[in-house]
Amino acid sequence: MYINNVSQIRAIEIKKICYVWCDTQGKFQKLVGLDRGLTTAQLHTYKGYSVQEQLIRRCIYGENKINVPIQNIFSLIWLEVLNPLYIFQAFSLVVWFSEGYVYYLGAIVIMSVFGITSSVIQTRANQRTLLETVNTQDKVTVCRDMGGPNCEAIYEEISTTDLVPGDIIVIPRIGFEVPCDIALLCGTCVVNESMLTGESVPVLKTALPNINLLYNEREDANHTLFSGTKVLQARYFSDRKVHGVVLRTGYLTAKGSLVRSILYPPPADFRFDKDTYRFIWILAAVATSGSIYTAVSKASRGLTVFDILVKSLDLFTIVIPPALPAAMTVGRLYALRRLQSHQLSCMNTRVINVCGSIDCICFDKTGTLTEDGLDMWGVVPVENNHDLGSPIRDVTTLSNNHSLKLGMVTCHSLTLLNSTVSGDPLDIKMFESTAWCLEELEVSDASKFDVLIPSIVRNPTTTSDDKQIEIGLIHQFHFSSSLQRMSMITKTIGDPRFIVYTKGSPEMIQSLCIPSTVPSTTNTVLREYTEEGYRVIALAHKVLQNCNFVQIPKLRREEVECDLTFAGLVILENRLKDQTTPVIEELQGANMKIIMVTGDNILTAVSVAKECGIVLPSKTVVDVTADESQGCSPKIYYTASGITSPMRATSMFENYHSNKNDLELEARVNGDYSFAMTGRTWAIIRDKFPVLLPRILVKGAIFARMTSEQKQQLIQELQYIGYHVAMCGDGANDCGALRAAHVGVSLSEAESSVASPFTSHIANISCMPRIIREGRAALFQYIILALIFSYGKPYRGPIYKNTVFFSSLVTMTAICSYVTLFPADWIKELLQLRFPPSIEFPIIVVTLAVVDCILCLGIEYFIVDYLLTKKLKLGSYESNNEHIYHSVKLELDSSPGWPPICKHQPMITSSSLECMRKTEIDTEQFERQER
Repeated sequence: MYINNVSQIRAIEIKKICYVWCDTQGKFQKLVGLDRGLTTAQLHTYKGYSVQEQLIRRCIYGENKINVPIQNIFSLIWLEVLNPLYIFQAFSLVVWFSEGYVYYLGAIVIMSVFGITSSVIQTRANQRTLLETVNTQDKVTVCRDMGGPNCEAIYEEISTTDLVPGDIIVIPRIGFEVPCDIALLCGTCVVNESMLTGESVPVLKTALPNINLLYNEREDANHTLFSGTKVLQARYFSDRKVHGVVLRTGYLTAKGSLVRSILYPPPADFRFDKDTYRFIWILAAVATSGSIYTAVSKASRGLTVFDILVKSLDLFTIVIPPALPAAMTVGRLYALRRLQSHQLSCMNTRVINVCGSIDCICFDKTGTLTEDGLDMWGVVPVENNHDLGSPIRDVTTLSNNHSLKLGMVTCHSLTLLNSTVSGDPLDIKMFESTAWCLEELEVSDASKFDVLIPSIVRNPTTTSDDKQIEIGLIHQFHFSSSLQRMSMITKTIGDPRFIVYTKGSPEMIQSLCIPSTVPSTTNTVLREYTEEGYRVIALAHKVLQNCNFVQIPKLRREEVECDLTFAGLVILENRLKDQTTPVIEELQGANMKIIMVTGDNILTAVSVAKECGIVLPSKTVVDVTADESQGCSPKIYYTASGITSPMRATSMFENYHSNKNDLELEARVNGDYSFAMTGRTWAIIRDKFPVLLPRILVKGAIFARMTSEQKQQLIQELQYIGYHVAMCGDGANDCGALRAAHVGVSLSEAESSVASPFTSHIANISCMPRIIREGRAALFQYIILALIFSYGKPYRGPIYKNTVFFSSLVTMTAICSYVTLFPADWIKELLQLRFPPSIEFPIIVVTLAVVDCILCLGIEYFIVDYLLTKKLKLGSYESNNEHIYHSVKLELDSSPGWPPICKHQPMITSSSLECMRKTEIDTEQFERQER
């Protein structure tokens, strides 16, 4: 809800967000800034507020602050001891004190004080760290509207805390930390967005187009300066001021949303708490029956009321362990200390307990499984006959007039920062491989183009015969992960034409090209390189007809990025990190479900997944493909890859109009298999085939071309079917997924990593097994319980193979047996033992313990494992388990005819490509209108 021209309002604040009462709808609505309901053209009409107007809006929106509460020590202690387990512990201490049982009582008190103190110190330190990270205040220059058309605007310096949505702010030339979310109205800015994305890569921001389209935070992100980011350089023509309009302030900003996710995280695990209290209530019921028996028994013997009461209540302290809260706190703190010694930091120690329950881990690819940087391998240009030529390893040998090379030197978001080319690493690698140079024009040079052009590119001239080529970069359509492409409109000196170059995923670029210009061997060549693990980028171009400098900024993206001419392919290689494969093998050995979720090409992702062991050699990769051809009626195809023997198949699909398939299946997947799919297929299945989602999730291993929103959706869907999910990423495009997962592990040390419970200061995935081990170790209580309850694959092999555990078990058993049977006199005195005069009772105690152990092991090995599971095949665990994925696994194991396999993927025809483009354009327009 956006407020304007009102005299009074009713509002409430919930979790730092203001909700305003709407009389027309009869409910409270969230207060928003200028990012909702306004077109970009309307944002350009803002001229700033007077002091009085700004004051009125500040009364509504509040100060532009992100206040992080720092709780005092006493309130933190009070909240800690109000835990029900600590309250029961206090009750137990009173009972023990009345019995004179002071030694163990003192030990419990010391442990509890240590645990509470450490927890309070850790919470307080986290709050201070967060406050220091987000608490900034500075001076900024704003433009004041003097109220008349002929009045000259006045600039005034105010505190950043006084800013409100609608203020016009002047962006300083260098070194400015953005205090709120701002839409850039004129000029350009180079920004470091590591606070939001985790990548310390300079990002170029351009002015918001003055067109009649609704502002969209996601689509117009390249025209928006987000709170907390740092402006490295701001420029405008003829040294004019760079202006922006304030969109959101305080907790409404992107930075505020990040802080709110830290202050009010989702519960670490409702199930963990529920099971804990359920277990305690069961124990309490057992203790109650025993307490009643004890009271009746003691009363019949004529004991006093006080003794009866103490002995009856004492049974509760025996059945329910009073040391449980202290033990859990101490266990977490020791786990935290060990994690810190391995350069792992944790913002929320409670999540450590949840780590032991993790059974599914999602990994990003680039920067997580593979190295951050990409290396140029070469290019595959289109020849004059519209066929793909031979690959060229040295890009400098490619003709300077070839459209592929011209696209490589112009289609990027690079800028000069301190005379150094800065920007996306992929763009830098492509540009540097051409040996061209990037220059930013002075004012006098800009007259060559009759318009402001921030930069030009020039070819190297090694001899006097080399022809100098100067190309101006006129207008950019920024890269969009949802559109999978970017474009740049250019103009060459001496050429009256404007030429657009588009770069993106090969699938998307092909869909935008004139079919006759796409070589027939493109998909074959693409598959060859992607199956080898290379990353492939496609480029295309088009001459814009009847355009001039005035019209270009008003062109819409869909008008420019169509009917392109295919130019060729750029091949880059991305190597696995050394630690990736052994860690994946270790996690696979623990029966973890491993998923790769990436924005890269699906064939490249499959190749990397096979190389690092996410997909085992014994498994078949089944490509799941959605086809929306033939009137955009979606169909799902399953295509088996990696099968060496010939396979007969019929083209099978599942149509959403019918769930019944009456065609005979001639192809089957032999053995185990894993699904691989793209983000586009994921979106169609999630929307049109929700009944398939559980099967896709259980068997899915590779999700490629996934946007940040789709990554988050994948995490949430996995959680819905019962998985305890961990997400490990470098933070570049994974913030939403890291926050959504039960356990998020960021490999980035940027400020955005504070939204993730864990941050690894070593940028590889070797931290994952250690986090899981520490999570399980933090729940440890008795060694004998580990002997009994750890039975079962894959979490335990033979006990004797774990030498440390086995040695501890033998040593502890020997010591306890010695103290029970034949303790020395000094041990009796030290422990205040009253030893019975006969040896029979100690022998009976030890014998009972041995018999109990043998019975427990016998029940597990013989009755449960042999009789019930192998002979009777009851499978009670899976059939009664609450997790949906267990029943889905059983269903898939009993369905050898599913999925229906196609021999080849459906051919993407021109009609299906047109349908893809139509769907994409309609979706983009719908999202803009909806927002």
